[in-house]
Amino acid sequence: MGCGAYQVKRGKTENSQRFDAAALSDEVLEAASSKGLLRRARRDVEAGLVRLSGWDGGVALAEADGESVRLTAGPLTAAHCSCPATGLCRHILAGIIFIREAEEVRPAEEPGVAETPEPIRAEAIPDPHAEILSLEEDVIIRVFGRAAFIQAQTLLAAVEPGAIRIETSPNAVRIALGAHHQVLYPAGGGPAGMLSKAATSQRAALHAAALLAVRGPGATAAGAEQAPEEPGRATSGTLEEAAALLRDAARQALSKAPAGLEERIGDLVLSSRTEAMPRLGGELRTIAAMIRRRRERLDAADPAELLVMLARAYALTEALQASPDEPLLAGAAAEAPQPLPATELVGCGLRLWQADSGARGVTGYYLSMDGRSFTATLARGAGSDPGFVPRHAATAEPVFGRSLAAIAGCTFRLEGASATGDGRLQTGSGRAEPLAAGWSTAVQGIEGAVIDDWKQCAMRLSSAFRPKLAAPPRRALPLILRPAAFGSLRFDGVAQVGRWPVRDREGAWLELEIEGDERLEAHFALLGAIGDRQPPLLAILAEARGADIVLSPLAFGTDSLTLLDLPPPAPTTTAQKPSLLSRLTKSLSLPGVPERKPMRFEALARPQAASQRLISTAFDEILALAELGGRMEDPERLQRMQRLGRTLYEAGLALPGRLLGQLAAASGQTRADRLLRAAYALDLLARIDPHLPFVRVLP
Repeated sequence: MGCGAYQVKRGKTENSQRFDAAALSDEVLEAASSKGLLRRARRDVEAGLVRLSGWDGGVALAEADGESVRLTAGPLTAAHCSCPATGLCRHILAGIIFIREAEEVRPAEEPGVAETPEPIRAEAIPDPHAEILSLEEDVIIRVFGRAAFIQAQTLLAAVEPGAIRIETSPNAVRIALGAHHQVLYPAGGGPAGMLSKAATSQRAALHAAALLAVRGPGATAAGAEQAPEEPGRATSGTLEEAAALLRDAARQALSKAPAGLEERIGDLVLSSRTEAMPRLGGELRTIAAMIRRRRERLDAADPAELLVMLARAYALTEALQASPDEPLLAGAAAEAPQPLPATELVGCGLRLWQADSGARGVTGYYLSMDGRSFTATLARGAGSDPGFVPRHAATAEPVFGRSLAAIAGCTFRLEGASATGDGRLQTGSGRAEPLAAGWSTAVQGIEGAVIDDWKQCAMRLSSAFRPKLAAPPRRALPLILRPAAFGSLRFDGVAQVGRWPVRDREGAWLELEIEGDERLEAHFALLGAIGDRQPPLLAILAEARGADIVLSPLAFGTDSLTLLDLPPPAPTTTAQKPSLLSRLTKSLSLPGVPERKPMRFEALARPQAASQRLISTAFDEILALAELGGRMEDPERLQRMQRLGRTLYEAGLALPGRLLGQLAAASGQTRADRLLRAAYALDLLARIDPHLPFVRVLP
């Protein structure tokens, strides 16, 4: 679906807006939801379960089957219902239908007033076809982006003229381009309000192509002559604007997280000016989302992470100003999917996940025969597609002709696929053909893939996760471990996660982390049944978490792979036994295993702990200063930072010491610049040698 149709009604003041349902026909509502949901909403209206309770300014207040609905001018996604469903529910649809079909619409003169003495009727619905013809090319480019505009021209050129169908009704224009999904342009919605069932990654180009088709070949040809064949170079004006925005964010994002700041960042990202710099555009999108989460739910946004993101993006703008033509800094090569030659891949498990923002999905992990890592993801954003369940999608939704679960633990040949520079496979193309090789045989055929020495593992991960400004930070990496022995599973009540020590052939121990959600007991049951006599290979996921690397098991196996998040059906038992998790947390033995005193472990101290403590203390001081906001005036803290800068310098950390001193001495006008520079240097030092969770056995 698209962003939603816009409904705007001018009242007595020029800038006032009110909800207007006149343009929201059943055709539009069905395109934005589904035929079944719309049918249920209409039954509610016909049963008398819906009423208009009043207006709050331009917001329509309705009640539908006992739920409260708020309908605002703007995208349909802005509508709100008190029911637990996410996205466009039947109550919102019922409210729209009721208001649309009412004889008179009575907006309030002032907030809180239910009715006005003189009803104001809805204005005439705009002509949607005329709207499209009036759109200037720069408007289409600004909404969808220049890259999508260029793709739209290519898409439209590949469609036979006889396969283009355009149907105009009073409420909308429906455009069909060959075998592509139909596109709906609702009256008054503008390009951002267009609707289709196309995949998110294809929607912008398809919607832009639909507009070009309506505007006709003359307009399309003219646009084609003006459109460049490839994104241009980074411009100094855009970079200066981005740098100024980031300095403002350093002053405001951690203290107030204002909506205006988020909107300014969003406007810059949505403009065509950042298309030559997809890495910077991605960083800014992430920052805007973090600002929104911090404003709405302070516990869901880590201020330290936000400061690191601001500092990293600021360093990137500085580097791009110095080297605007450097493709690694711009990120164009890494972001654009490229055709992938036929490749043999080995599945290394999958993970079901849900982000703090509400997005959820499933990701599969793979290794190629030359050691490269790839991922494939099925996901939905917060509030979208309420019927999407990651567990069901993993087993039932086809990807490369097979489900993610089907290829998660097998060797297969992938043909006709595309991948980005960082290994993200595009799920809309390609076909996977399973090969006969067993899982462990295939994995061990990849040179260096199986690791049985944890020091070697540490060196590999330290290199993989070391921060580089010329590349986006790596988030996760699949690995295959061959443990020699296992410690006891235990539940960490402080961190609310499971812990599982595993030993290498040299006697070193690493502690794996098991997420402490509703899957914990099932994971403990599977892992607790593994014995030391013939240890299987472990597929694990290494993830960067600040300056630490967290290792989590995904699967284990020999000839076949057992997925922790999609375990095989448990055998039926007649006797009721105590919970395995309860026995493990009480240090009881597993079934069939002789009683033995469980080993106890403690974390090994990090090398260079003193310098790391200095770096951590300095970063905390900078974070506290940023959280003050405004001019960031705190004389006592600035004096401490001056002393701390000298201490860092004397400890051999000259650059961060000097930057911290410059921050402490900076004027209010330059303080944000100095703060972001110092924060980036300190974060870089903290991550330069990532720490692995090594533990030792207590006597």
